[in-house]
Amino acid sequence: MRFAKTLNHSLALLFVIFVQGVFYSQSTGSIGLTDVRSLSLGNTYTASSYGLYGLGTNPAAIYERKNPQRKWELFTILPLPNINMNLSSNFFNIKEYNYFFGESSTDAEGKKIGRYLTIEDKQRFVDLFEENGTLMADFQLTLFALSFKPNDKVGAFTFAIRDAAGFRASIPKSLVELLLNGNTPGDVFDFSDPKLQSTVIRKFSFSYANSLKVEKKYLQSLNFGISINIINGFAFTNLDRFNSQFRTDELNNLYIKNDLLMYSSFSPNFGIKIGKDTISTEDKNSKFSIFPEPSAHGFGFDFGFLAKINEIWTVGLSFTDLGKITWDKNVYETSSNSEVTITNLADTNQTKDLDKKIFGDDNSKKISSVKSSLSTAMHLGVAFRLDKYLNGKFPGAMLIVLDYNQGFNNNVGNSSIPRFSIGAEWIPTNWILEFRTGFSIGEFDKFKWAFGIGIDSGLLEFNLGTTNLISLLKPESSYSISLLFDTRWRF
Repeated sequence: MRFAKTLNHSLALLFVIFVQGVFYSQSTGSIGLTDVRSLSLGNTYTASSYGLYGLGTNPAAIYERKNPQRKWELFTILPLPNINMNLSSNFFNIKEYNYFFGESSTDAEGKKIGRYLTIEDKQRFVDLFEENGTLMADFQLTLFALSFKPNDKVGAFTFAIRDAAGFRASIPKSLVELLLNGNTPGDVFDFSDPKLQSTVIRKFSFSYANSLKVEKKYLQSLNFGISINIINGFAFTNLDRFNSQFRTDELNNLYIKNDLLMYSSFSPNFGIKIGKDTISTEDKNSKFSIFPEPSAHGFGFDFGFLAKINEIWTVGLSFTDLGKITWDKNVYETSSNSEVTITNLADTNQTKDLDKKIFGDDNSKKISSVKSSLSTAMHLGVAFRLDKYLNGKFPGAMLIVLDYNQGFNNNVGNSSIPRFSIGAEWIPTNWILEFRTGFSIGEFDKFKWAFGIGIDSGLLEFNLGTTNLISLLKPESSYSISLLFDTRWRF
């Protein structure tokens, strides 16, 4: 089988039907992005964050300061913007991609041709989708964040503007089997209720944190904090229902039966086409703006606690992203209840506009509004100061942290399956360098080994890290790639 050429159209069809872009709307959830320091610790943060690192994770930690003498903390786009990016796959790495798509040869006419698949190759490709192939990308940008703590008694005040987006797509194994092995008479492929969502938002966060001096035998102090999040939404898609069945008869005819219900809303600046309508600002073209016109508004909040047992132990608890978004501008409902018959997948006349036939591109209607929930999650953590425990008999400061994260829904960036993580930060004595590493076990990535470094000059702090060190050491075998960096001013 000439794999690259034969699958060219088939894979395009596969992505049209089953791959939907999902923009991750929350900054944390239970498995999403946070800040560079926390991500370098294996995405561990509940009891170990301080200052602006408490945003979106544990607002009680905003009260804490690395250097108590510095009252102000600032995130800006200068000298470097605060950007976190992560791309993950649970089925495909560079090695597999090169094997199936990166190699080619030349035929007698001098034209490049793709790999011919053996039976073993086809089975190897199908096995990659054993757990259904999922791609996920996250992006987070902090445009501005400022924290001010005048003194211990008054507490800490914070204001931040953060953008977040992402991508998630799933490819069922049964569909890959259909495309590779064909529609054998009597086969039935059932694809029911994939949970697909998309959101692009901007959060305006107002936070306050303070501390109660308890001074009990087993508790020195108790921090509390809350963040109020005003949300502007710019893009939203929710595939509320998608029941699809592929069946072949004794003549190898393929019957597709579909039942779909999807909601969408986009900012007028994006120029997105929905059915026969085009949402745009002018001349059916998108219009870039740093402050695009929102298509939704929402409200959410985070709250948390940070208990300092003694100089060695700290315990944290927080709840994040409680709230909803109402999409009330350019909202469309797309529905389809269709049946399609195909006698030959290679016949472009039969597969032409198949996406519209299945997804009901011409069956969209404008509605008044639709609501979406945030990726609500609980976070529980413990921090241990090894250097304090050893009474200074350790070269520098050593922090060991553990986290348990539990999502309350299965929105993108969240999971009802818990995530566990452990991390360590070492700051050698009289060094400006800080070293971090951590491990996490979660619903999507299964296992990750994170690493990062920090450079602290006092006034300016720079952090660089990755959520997956394996992607740097053995890139061909890695299932995720990440780039994390930020700078923080303190004065």
